[in-house]
Amino acid sequence: MLQRLSGRASYESIEDMKNEHDPEPTPDETAGMVWWNSLTESDRAAWLARAGSAVPADAWAAYKRLGNVERQPRTVN
Repeated sequence: MLQRLSGRASYESIEDMKNEHDPEPTPDETAGMVWWNSLTESDRAAWLARAGSAVPADAWAAYKRLGNVERQPRTVN
């Protein structure tokens, strides 16, 4: 038999529960999710390695730090 825990809110739907605990992502978080979803598995692995982490948000931070630098043309003197 399931008992309701005291002090917990009752929700009419899953959406009510989701909205309370899951705030909307920031524009930066949304951009990071779009970026991550656009990557191939090997690109994901490479960015995680650059970040030294298994967390996609860390890979996004590494991309923001290093991404533009890596795309700039290299000149040889």
